[in-house]
Amino acid sequence: MKRKIVVASNLLEKKNYGDYTFPIDFDYNTLFAYEYGFLDYHWHYEMTFSVILEGSMEYRVNDKIYEMKKGDGLFINSHTLHTAKGYNNKDCAFLALMFRPNFIFGHEESIIKTKYIDIIENGGQCPSFFFNSNNKTHQKIMSLVLEANDIFQNKGPCYELLVKSKVCEIWSLFFNEVSFILQEDNVSNSNDVVRLSKILNFIHSNYKNKITLDDISECCNISKSECCRFFKKATRQTPFEYLLNYRIKKSIPLLLSDQYNITEISESVGFSNASYYTEIFKRVMDLSPTKYKKEKLKKVEAF
Repeated sequence: MKRKIVVASNLLEKKNYGDYTFPIDFDYNTLFAYEYGFLDYHWHYEMTFSVILEGSMEYRVNDKIYEMKKGDGLFINSHTLHTAKGYNNKDCAFLALMFRPNFIFGHEESIIKTKYIDIIENGGQCPSFFFNSNNKTHQKIMSLVLEANDIFQNKGPCYELLVKSKVCEIWSLFFNEVSFILQEDNVSNSNDVVRLSKILNFIHSNYKNKITLDDISECCNISKSECCRFFKKATRQTPFEYLLNYRIKKSIPLLLSDQYNITEISESVGFSNASYYTEIFKRVMDLSPTKYKKEKLKKVEAF
């Protein structure tokens, strides 16, 4: 069964990683394990260290785009919108270390929190950070993520202490690595995240209907020109391009279900006619709907 990222209206992922007693988890996955073959926009309270194990992918974090290959890694801060997709319709395997910040600092009055966590979590200067596989320090951090995962999965004696020790070592190296960023006066505007969440949620809730740029700009009380400028900067797509891509994405489960014809599918996801749907599908997926369905069914049969 395909995984699905379930989100609230503000795009918060409705899933807890770990629990109150041990707020940490490791998530091994592939892009093709997800319902649409990529990670849709979402955020969570956990901080994340991701490592690319096989293949390559494009990660988008707020308005930054990272082209990642095997051995590269990425830090994503808590409360930070992100999405990811592969290249040329190819799969990508990755491991994500996810933990609540209090996994490291313990209690609210801890000097660990005030000195080493708050400045990164709440300072605004470090929503994300790229780890290059050619950098020795970055290699060490990614290696520690893999070591921590092995300990976590094996669950040997005192594994909780050993995992925490590894994560603290990761954080120490990471903190020193980003210290130069923390000195910069480039605090990001949290209002931008709220604005982007509103636009995305509006599109996700209304994609089946006719949507105009007026509708999208009105949902966050900005002008049409500002809406286009802001959204293009954040996603590298215009609002209309994103809408078309989202409609195609939502059509894929219907296409693979074998219960609807092309006309029914196109109308159910907001396209005016089947020919336009087919044209956009081919542009987005590099295959016609019929050929895409055949390719997917071949892979299932082979498996």
